[in-house]
Amino acid sequence: MIAHRLFHTVLLCSLAAAGQGVAKDLGTHGPLFEVAEPSLLDTIKARLKDMEAAGELDAMRQEMQDTTRAYVSRPRPVQGLGKAEDYAIWEVDMSITLTEDLADHQGQIFAHAGTVVNPMAYSRFNKRIVLLDGDDPDQVSFALSDGDELDTLLVLVNGDPLGLMREHGRRFYFDQDAVLVKRFGVQNVPAVVQRADPFMQVEEIALGKGGEIAQ
Repeated sequence: MIAHRLFHTVLLCSLAAAGQGVAKDLGTHGPLFEVAEPSLLDTIKARLKDMEAAGELDAMRQEMQDTTRAYVSRPRPVQGLGKAEDYAIWEVDMSITLTEDLADHQGQIFAHAGTVVNPMAYSRFNKRIVLLDGDDPDQVSFALSDGDELDTLLVLVNGDPLGLMREHGRRFYFDQDAVLVKRFGVQNVPAVVQRADPFMQVEEIALGKGGEIAQ
């Protein structure tokens, strides 16, 4: 027992001595120099000056402008779509099921989780949506043959919306990220989406020459 206590005493003394050794000031040996690092901002400025002198900066600006202009004039086409060869029609239920209670600004719950809500009951949107390939003259003719900007939205899945707008004097939109195509389950174009309460109705329409509806 005594030997055991003696061992712990020696161990604690050794650790204390070691700790004092770590904390001891050993003084200064050799000359000291201030740490000098170049400013990150100065480095960037210098790099930009070098790029400007070499003409790289102008080339980068031009590339960015060309990329932006190309994206705006001809966005990436929606993938996986075909050209309608047969007539097809179906309905899409726009209803959603709430995943949590909805409350007003006073905390009063007006819709409980699990409630099925059809936005068609609250929306006044009543325009036709024509989804089309802007590089197909027949589809463009079909899209322009009925309605105007007050009642019809022309939405491209491929093509040049700005060029078509200049050519026909109508606004052409683009289905970015295939939001409409996915929501309405469109597989072929042209397709017409319109209100048919309490649903939205989708038609894929086969065309003949000149954009006439195939019989």
